Amino acid sequence: MKKIIMAASIAAAMVIPAAHAGVTIYGKMHASIDYTDVALGYGVSYYVDLDGTRVDDDNFSGPLGDEQMWGVNSRASRIGFKGTEDLGNGLSLVWKAETGYDIADGGAWGGARNAYIGLAGDWGTFLYGIHDTPYKMSTGRLDPFADTAADFNAPTDFGMFTTNMFSFQDVRAENAIAYVSPNMNGLTFAAAIVPGEGAASYSAFVPSAFPGDDSDCIIDHDFCFDIDEDIHDGLADAYSVAAMYENNGLYLSAAYESLPTHSTSWGFDGSSFSLPTRQQDKYRLGAGYTMNNLTINGVYENRTRDFGSISIFEYDQKLEADSDIWQVSAVYTFGNSALKLAYGQGDMSLAMSESNLGETYSAFDDYTGDLDAAKLELYGEQEVISVGLEHNFSKRTKVYALYTMQEADLGIKGSAQGTDDGAGPFDVGGDAHLTAENDTFSMGMIHSF
Repeated sequence: MKKIIMAASIAAAMVIPAAHAGVTIYGKMHASIDYTDVALGYGVSYYVDLDGTRVDDDNFSGPLGDEQMWGVNSRASRIGFKGTEDLGNGLSLVWKAETGYDIADGGAWGGARNAYIGLAGDWGTFLYGIHDTPYKMSTGRLDPFADTAADFNAPTDFGMFTTNMFSFQDVRAENAIAYVSPNMNGLTFAAAIVPGEGAASYSAFVPSAFPGDDSDCIIDHDFCFDIDEDIHDGLADAYSVAAMYENNGLYLSAAYESLPTHSTSWGFDGSSFSLPTRQQDKYRLGAGYTMNNLTINGVYENRTRDFGSISIFEYDQKLEADSDIWQVSAVYTFGNSALKLAYGQGDMSLAMSESNLGETYSAFDDYTGDLDAAKLELYGEQEVISVGLEHNFSKRTKVYALYTMQEADLGIKGSAQGTDDGAGPFDVGGDAHLTAENDTFSMGMIHSF
């Protein structure tokens, strides 16, 4: 009996300081059983005209194969600690320390999530640390499949081919300095800046890339970037702003973000491929409306990027990218269950515009002449359809089943016209593209604490 009383006293002594400190322990356990079926195909077409005569013209296509896979995935499982301290005169200190936790692969801690310290009062909240940017915050509530296999900001996975070009780009910024206004009759503003801390804006995607020095580009058949490396060491090298309005079931948001260090990247057969980063500007509009048991959402995002210029066979071209992504969704609740639907599209164009027309070129020691026009474009399109059913056993525990289908076409096409010293006038063009389809069925369970 004495041992029991002593143990209870020790436990109480440990709990009382934590309670006075105002610490809340919280988290979420979320895992899903997933079945994925991926099919890949290809298509190629090209033509060659020499001196007014079509010497080659062909096109062909076929499957690249398919694969099916079962898996168990931890989806944004997390554990966190947060608290406040009353500093008097309406001022409070606020803090949070949250980290991901992988409950499927045994990796334990799955990476830092929001973690910050700050001050709050009637004037709003100021914080700094790791935090979702206002851009991400503006539409977080408009994705009914958030943190699942159908999340609208997850990179698209087609087995050996993966891309983030068609997903909404949400950022949890490190080193963020942020402010969130109080709710003013339904209107809230948020802003954040992110110091670059000396990060470089250049990243090469081919071994023969030479940043910041075009002297290496004059060698025959060199392919290199003629880009000066920018070092970001200011207070606001990246910034994000958003406005959000909510009233009587209506939710509206608008956001803008500038990220000089966020690149476009994809992978193929285990190899990664990323474009050099300079400046990416994007804006997003969101809307949602709830009436009785039905909620309808819509999100649109536009991204523009200026990568500078590259040199191919001593021929300078400007590299620019533009992409548009949108999604509409609906949620219908009945009892403790909800039916969810979402449809979205995305398209991307990465174009190298012609410049220095008429410049003499020399390539591979066999071809010399004048280039009159040249253009190269990387393009992509994607369509996504998702449907899911969710059931809440309680306020903290729920299960769901969903199906999501992604179809994409990613390719590269180019053309060139000019006069070759040996072959005469020429006109060449071609298109090579990859088609992909991913069908995923996912069954998940979520418990919040």
